[in-house]
Amino acid sequence: MTYYTGSRTVEYLELAKRMLPKKFWSEESIVTGFIVAEAKGSYLIDVEGRKFVDLTSQWSTNNIGNVHPEVLEAAIEGLKQYGFLIYGLNLHKPVFSLVEELLKIAPSKKLTRVALELSGTGAVDAAVKFCVGVKKRPHIITFMGQYHGYYTGTLGYGPESADIRKNYETLYGSSAIILPYPDTYRKPEQMTSEEWGKFIIDYIQDYILTYVAHPERIAGVLFEPIACEAGIWIPPDSFIHGLRRLADNYGWFLIADEVMTGFGRTGKWFAIEHWGIDVELMPLGKGLCGGIFPIAAVYGSEEAMASEEIDYGTTFGGHPAGCLAAIENIRIMKREKLVERAAQLGEEALKRMRDWPERYDIVGDVRGKGMLMAVEFVKDKKLKTRNPQATRQVYLESIKRGVVPLMDHGDWTLRIQPPLTIEKDVLMESLDIIEECIKMVDNSFKGR
Repeated sequence: MTYYTGSRTVEYLELAKRMLPKKFWSEESIVTGFIVAEAKGSYLIDVEGRKFVDLTSQWSTNNIGNVHPEVLEAAIEGLKQYGFLIYGLNLHKPVFSLVEELLKIAPSKKLTRVALELSGTGAVDAAVKFCVGVKKRPHIITFMGQYHGYYTGTLGYGPESADIRKNYETLYGSSAIILPYPDTYRKPEQMTSEEWGKFIIDYIQDYILTYVAHPERIAGVLFEPIACEAGIWIPPDSFIHGLRRLADNYGWFLIADEVMTGFGRTGKWFAIEHWGIDVELMPLGKGLCGGIFPIAAVYGSEEAMASEEIDYGTTFGGHPAGCLAAIENIRIMKREKLVERAAQLGEEALKRMRDWPERYDIVGDVRGKGMLMAVEFVKDKKLKTRNPQATRQVYLESIKRGVVPLMDHGDWTLRIQPPLTIEKDVLMESLDIIEECIKMVDNSFKGR
């Protein structure tokens, strides 16, 4: 059964079955999907004329809302003036203008250079190339639950899930040393969150460096400051500061993947600012472009980007129109004080959601920073048994009522990542609707 039985929707879904990969016409996609005909501000309008509140901002890409007219105009002017130029062959003025804007908001004086790319995945791949190429060491430490892109290469050091990596294992080699990330909701019972973070750091020091890889064979550590696709895991201070100490002790680069957490999403320009540490490399994507024209980037230190000539890049990386769209996006964020707004409105939204674990048996945890929030669903609060069935039902009921949160296939976590420009009353009304759906699904589980 599908909630969306309008004739035009069915038409497009039949086309999907004939023309698109199975991912887009599986039962899951048909049940949860609707066909967008227009996007504007905080809303999506489908082919049946129905209006939905977009609480995804398209995976934190459209941070300033869908189809911002000023960013659109900047991209159009870029196309008129430059068309397409290969950034690796023909440097153009927008490259320098964008890099200057990015360096103004860099979270550390250590980040003095910028490499441009096309996608967040490409930016992560480039950062790893800079790291390994400069250090000339074969290993990267990374962590479970991290999403660094779906390319077969980045899957090697982005173990979001075993299901995603299935069938591609032979392509990875043994360069990635994969360790637990401190999900503080599921920490060992006998530990505090800070002890859990410290335990992982101590494990690297006492076991990985003794039995797995000599520290002089490790080039760096790749991590998400907040693990988004895993379910908005916010690590303890001991973990982040511990990584910095290890990197300083052994000459490793720290690579903070800010593809999803960057550009105001967490109430700071970049999530790593919540911990106040320096990193040597920082991939950027999604929120950089204002949702109009694909572009990505990597911040780098002098050692990472100026000590060696490292080959990286892709044909369309650093596209002139993308550069100009990104510049306009940053200017709008500054003018509208959207980073500060994300911190304030996100705090109010979290306050609105905080008592859900006390009120509903299926809600195990509510967490977030800024406009990056998550509701985790469980079958048993004591055992913290994951409950993707409840998540899916709440997701479907929310869409039925005109609100689109973010949920991946098989998730036990519902994420709320709205545009930073979303109207306060629209956000709060959307949370009311999600709570209504939670209450309904909670009651249905009690009856089983």
